[in-house]
Amino acid sequence: MNMKKKNLFKILPWCLVLFFCCFCGLAADLPVKVPVEKDYKELPENSLTRRPRGIKNLFTIGQIHAAIRGGLPVGLHLNFTGKEYTKLLDGGTIDPTRIYGRVYMGPYPFEAGEAEYTYKRFRLYSEITNGKALLPVKYLLGEGDNSEDWTNGGQVMVRIALWLKEEGKDLNLGVYDIIVRFMINEGRFVKCPTIIEGPMVNMIRSEAYDQMVISFRTSEPVESVVVMDNGKRFSSHKALKKHEIKVSGLQSQRTYRYYLEIDSYKSKAYTFRSAPPPGKGSVVFAYSGDSRGGAGGGDYNFMGVNYLTMERNANLAYREKAELFIFGGDLINGNTASVEDFRTQIYAWKQALAGFWHRRPVYACMGNHEALLRVFGNALGETLRMDRWPYDTESAEAVFADELVHPQNGPHVSDPRRPSYKENVYSFRYGPVMFIAFNNNYWITKSRGPVWQIPQKYGGSPEGYIMPDQLDWIERELQAGEKDPSVKYIILFAQEPVFPNGGHIQDCMWYHGNNNARAFTYDTGSGEVKPEKKGIIEVRNDLVRMVGKCRKVAAVMGCDEHSYHKVLIDNDVPVGVPSKDDKTGNGLVCKDQEACSALKDLKYPTWYLVSGGSGAPYYSEEETPWNRYWKKNPNRYKSESHTSMKGCYYYSSQENVMIFKADSQRISVTVINPYGEIIDKIDDLIAIKNH
Repeated sequence: MNMKKKNLFKILPWCLVLFFCCFCGLAADLPVKVPVEKDYKELPENSLTRRPRGIKNLFTIGQIHAAIRGGLPVGLHLNFTGKEYTKLLDGGTIDPTRIYGRVYMGPYPFEAGEAEYTYKRFRLYSEITNGKALLPVKYLLGEGDNSEDWTNGGQVMVRIALWLKEEGKDLNLGVYDIIVRFMINEGRFVKCPTIIEGPMVNMIRSEAYDQMVISFRTSEPVESVVVMDNGKRFSSHKALKKHEIKVSGLQSQRTYRYYLEIDSYKSKAYTFRSAPPPGKGSVVFAYSGDSRGGAGGGDYNFMGVNYLTMERNANLAYREKAELFIFGGDLINGNTASVEDFRTQIYAWKQALAGFWHRRPVYACMGNHEALLRVFGNALGETLRMDRWPYDTESAEAVFADELVHPQNGPHVSDPRRPSYKENVYSFRYGPVMFIAFNNNYWITKSRGPVWQIPQKYGGSPEGYIMPDQLDWIERELQAGEKDPSVKYIILFAQEPVFPNGGHIQDCMWYHGNNNARAFTYDTGSGEVKPEKKGIIEVRNDLVRMVGKCRKVAAVMGCDEHSYHKVLIDNDVPVGVPSKDDKTGNGLVCKDQEACSALKDLKYPTWYLVSGGSGAPYYSEEETPWNRYWKKNPNRYKSESHTSMKGCYYYSSQENVMIFKADSQRISVTVINPYGEIIDKIDDLIAIKNH
């Protein structure tokens, strides 16, 4: 098929397909108005709509893995020429015999018997021509190349870089890394069932320190067993591809060794450490976010992830002895209309964290790029993107929950037509720290242009907005943590910064001071799209007031802006209060010479920290009321009050990861770039509350 770029906007009116039968009866069941009017129609799946529909990967991991087959005396072979490879994830069709590229191979995990931290290393390569290639893994068992001391089999990481011959300009079909296990049988190499993802340790937390969950995926449905060094065995009990095995009977703060068994194969052995009881012990944890693809090609933009920086930050956190990694969203490029593309990108993100995740848990929240969408277009080439339905299976929230293992103690939705908060809003405890993950990228409707206006016509939520049901839950969690004597510190984290400072001041929870931004819900009875009572600035201020009542809140964490920045918010810092500052009733605050009020009812100052430092393209500083204030008043607090290396406000465009240390005496944070240099530090995050 000729895949040359065409003028999409000229042909869009003719190529848009409206599936009336799909929408018949659905509108009454949705909290959004389906845009099936004359102005918008859902974009069809074909190669011409690949970019508007946000498709990053054109094959699934399952397709890639199935293309590798056994049976040769020198190794395995790769074959894309079957009919299952004629259709791409973007809907385009191809002749797979025109596929070419290169395959790279290396033992995985590399030096499995020696290296503690898992990483990739490639040794061999071969060319792909006419959709086929040889994988000569025999040489990895030969003298001079056998780093793993293999005899009759092994496991390799295979990197497959694919192109399609086209007239004018060849099509890049993507780069994919997959794990393949093989054995030698009667002189020929045989492909075997493989653990293609994980294992990952999850749900290590103080409120249930006697249990945890080990998750992984296999290439084929198989029964699996987690084998512990104490002799206990925990089985899946049936053949599955997706495995989440609960391990129980653990003692607190003990290191355990485990390995997996599938199909008579034993994986490499790993260790994990169980959590301390609530309020006991100490903890080191890492925080960062925004690992979506960066600039530079190659591993900077790998399957939708900046693999290079994410792996480096994960390894840095590991070397700094972080016991868990808290991730603030924008794991991937996302913004895709394909469920399988979305899953493939998360697969790549898990690979980048594998060395950490085999032994220590990762907890993540949803970013604005964790968007799985229905995409509509009009004759002008404008697009409208809405959280994908059916919500229970294809929304961003549902697939995010299916791909990760998180606590299920979040709020219930007040409108059952909306997506669930399951595993994208949650809380947990680790020693003296209570963590609250909230979602300010929930039920998104967006487009280019004035993004805050988009939900008004069809319903949905703008980026940064928090619905009342979730806000009520956050308040209950804060109150519970404040009353619980075993909770010494509280950390809240979400993707959109509460107080942005560069890169996203036009949205997040600020919108240049535009309180008109808010969520809208379709009322099936009246046929109207009705607004939430409060705008984005009012919702933000409600959250800040909740936090400001709590002495235990050490920090409110965000990402989204690809930088590091911090700002201290107290009852003198101007942030904008619509009831005081919106004198004209236009919904705008802190504009030009208009008043910009502080929240005078804040009891305790609080740090608002951002670490969008795991590889997305960098941003630089922009002016806001709060950073302008601190630049004019840098010495308002004595250094012993704020214990901060660089004052009450600071901004750096460097890639970074935060390392927190908490015990019964204090909680501190050090911000480090991927090369180990200290960017900033705060020795005691609670000290400022004593001022």
